[in-house]
Amino acid sequence: MAFDETSYRRDVLDAGLPVQEDLRHRYQLPKDLTAPAVVETVQEVRACWRRQRTRLTYRAVIEELEAAHLVHQALFEAAQGGDLAPLHAALAEQGVRAAAAKGQLISTLTEAAEGLGLITDETRRQAGAVHGANAPRVDAALATLSVVVAAPDSLPRDLPHPAYTRCARHLAVLRLRHLADFLSAKGPGGRLTEPLRPFTGPGPGEGELEAAALRWGRLPHSAAHTAAQAVAAAARKVLADAGPEGLRAVLLHELAEPLRARRAARAGARSLLAYATDELSVAPPDARRLVFAVLHEQAADPVTTRLRSLVADGLLSEAAAVLDRLPPEALPQAAAALATQVRDTLAEAWQLSTHASIRSVDAPDLAWTLLDQAEALVRDLHRIDEVRRSLTVRPVPRVTATADPEGVLVAWEPTPSTAGQPQYVVVRKVGGAPRSARDGVALAVPAEGGCRLVDTDAPVNAPVHYGVAVRRAAETDGPLSDLAVCGPLRYRPEVRAAVVEAEDGVVTARWLLPAEARSVRVVERSGPGRNRTVAAQRGGFTDRELPNGVAHRYLVQVLYLEDDGTVSASEGSWLTATPLGPPEPVTDLAIIAVPEERSLFEARFEPPQGEVRLYAFDGPPPWPVGQRLRPPELDVQGVRLRARPFSGGLRFRPPHHSSVVLAATVAGDRAVAGARELVVAVPELSEVTAARGPGEAVVHFGWPPDGPTEVEFTWTAADGAPRRHVVTRLGYLHMGGARLPVPDGAAVEIEVRPVGRVRGLRAVGAPLRLDLPARIEIGYTLALRRLPGRSSVRAVFTSTAPVRVPGLLLVGSQGPSWPLAAGDGETLAELGAVELGPGTPAVLTARLPRGHTSWLRCFAVGEEPGEEAVLVDPPTSRLRIAAGRAERNRWRS
Repeated sequence: MAFDETSYRRDVLDAGLPVQEDLRHRYQLPKDLTAPAVVETVQEVRACWRRQRTRLTYRAVIEELEAAHLVHQALFEAAQGGDLAPLHAALAEQGVRAAAAKGQLISTLTEAAEGLGLITDETRRQAGAVHGANAPRVDAALATLSVVVAAPDSLPRDLPHPAYTRCARHLAVLRLRHLADFLSAKGPGGRLTEPLRPFTGPGPGEGELEAAALRWGRLPHSAAHTAAQAVAAAARKVLADAGPEGLRAVLLHELAEPLRARRAARAGARSLLAYATDELSVAPPDARRLVFAVLHEQAADPVTTRLRSLVADGLLSEAAAVLDRLPPEALPQAAAALATQVRDTLAEAWQLSTHASIRSVDAPDLAWTLLDQAEALVRDLHRIDEVRRSLTVRPVPRVTATADPEGVLVAWEPTPSTAGQPQYVVVRKVGGAPRSARDGVALAVPAEGGCRLVDTDAPVNAPVHYGVAVRRAAETDGPLSDLAVCGPLRYRPEVRAAVVEAEDGVVTARWLLPAEARSVRVVERSGPGRNRTVAAQRGGFTDRELPNGVAHRYLVQVLYLEDDGTVSASEGSWLTATPLGPPEPVTDLAIIAVPEERSLFEARFEPPQGEVRLYAFDGPPPWPVGQRLRPPELDVQGVRLRARPFSGGLRFRPPHHSSVVLAATVAGDRAVAGARELVVAVPELSEVTAARGPGEAVVHFGWPPDGPTEVEFTWTAADGAPRRHVVTRLGYLHMGGARLPVPDGAAVEIEVRPVGRVRGLRAVGAPLRLDLPARIEIGYTLALRRLPGRSSVRAVFTSTAPVRVPGLLLVGSQGPSWPLAAGDGETLAELGAVELGPGTPAVLTARLPRGHTSWLRCFAVGEEPGEEAVLVDPPTSRLRIAAGRAERNRWRS
């Protein structure tokens, strides 16, 4: 489906904000989506944006469309690649969101209607703005709900006539609700026999009034009779002064007052509607109008609100039309001020457009600028488009056409006209100069191409003229400029799709020759002064008996026949090829891991004759060493590895966990299979850490999700004896890490190596090394002595090596858990500047305080002794004070 810019402007740009989220609407996508159609349509739509963004009328809409295009750009890029699945998914998701948005809009409108079936135009616009829906979508939702947009009826706030001032009290005496009861009832307390229609029914007339007065006059003399006569007299006065509409206004005031009172008491629309129909006997349609009018009495003046909205949107012509429908004396003060502003601004915009019309002939760019200024003041001034369509544009000063490898390059100087976004129209004609922009074949001008294009379909060896005209893109219906013409030019292209193949002493070339060409001429120039003609056919040539390893350059010229029968040659194109001998296979291949980068491997080999390439296979390659083949066969069966050379071969990264790497030698379009080797890339361990525990070292690491099957640990302690331990994944998870038995305080070197198995073979990954430095451990024991009335504890500190500790504390605490720091309990005893060593213990003695002490623990305080010394606690059971006999025996022992 071709892009229709006129309908797009009408349906999308003229509709204004908000713009529908539907991508089919935003981009005018075809019904049947195909990748080329989607790409072409999106390009046309974006070109339309660029042309129309200079129009202030459309600028806000186009800015919103361009901003949203950044979100949708990935969908169209995928479509450009032939993948419509993201676009279909986005359209489906938009359908779901649109359904949800429609439901929310309907819910909002339902609540706004409040069961009355009526909403104001302002409410409709606000609902559309909140939910991002334009007027047609809101109107469709209203039609679904059977809700009507209407202006609230104007109800009299005060009594319409002073003669009726005391009638409310008289009606109360008669136990009547309003004037309609008085005109219909046969006595006090009577009611209407038919529902009341104060808006749609006929107003009370003189006949009804006199019949009612006659009925009420038959009452005996009483307060009721007096009240009835007073009401009849007041009604006659109103009817005489204001006619039946005066009585209708009185009735509306009587109906509105009780509703206003209940509205002030926070009664809702449903409650007011029920009161109007049940208590006031108003017919349901009129009751809804009545309640609707009462509910909107406190809102701002609708005329003023509407005028302000139109002024804010720049729609001053529509605002003036609203004002013309109202008498000046009916305008509120605020609306009168807006009216003055509207009429003054409209007059200014009209003056600008008139001045633009006068200058449209001698200064069209100035006229365009004046129209922009007028449109900035009044967006809906209809005269602006009419004047714009009459503005001419100046032609391009100069145009040229030259041969290009891709076709004919047409270039031109930009037009002196700058207003309205100049757009160029290029035409091509064979045999003579074009007389207008419609005389010839129109060529598509790239949107981002500037003042140039390449005609890839130019006729070959024929006299061609090109013409360039200009129009303003912001007004596509405007006139075209005069045509600037160049030519004639004969396009004589070179050979296309040339392919050169070099073998052992032979160079072969193939190409596509234009059908209009007579023949082709090939000259070989391998060195200074060497010009050798090579026999060539229309489709190529074969040059034999050439030395290998030497580059041969060929000039290929296409010969064309002139009109007078002579032959002319094109400038020509160059082809270069180097014959090579047969490739030699790699026979000795060694692949090792790079120590400093564990995921990198080195392929070492003796360089053969030809280029060595590495290919990865899932299994053994199908060719033996020395098998001759074509390079495309390698690409089909294997995956070529990206490798960089070094002094001994090639460095590469394997694409999979395990691969068979083949070294193939390539010379031109010939290849030979060489040696191959199995390469296993064992996954690396991450976040490897080691920490000491009592008599052990605990190693933690992140186990890769795709392996290895096990991890091997090798470590040496101070005695130098190596130890080895293998942990499986299940064992690692069960033990909460790898636990290695090591002597307390001894320096330990740990080597961690992942191990995998491929095809039953054990593959070991690169090792990681961890070091735990040696440290001096200070131990202590606690001895408790219990005597009646007094108990004491004795702490003895020992060390296997000399060390100085700034301070030692003995702390007691209560509670279910032991103290974690010295401040978690009461200090019972302390020592300062303690020197420890073999045979030099330190002793702390303290009396236990009266009461219950649950825990005892010692702490080293003061300056940190350093990483080489640490205070080691005895078992937890030795730190807890318990009253049980078994515990006391253990303490005494």
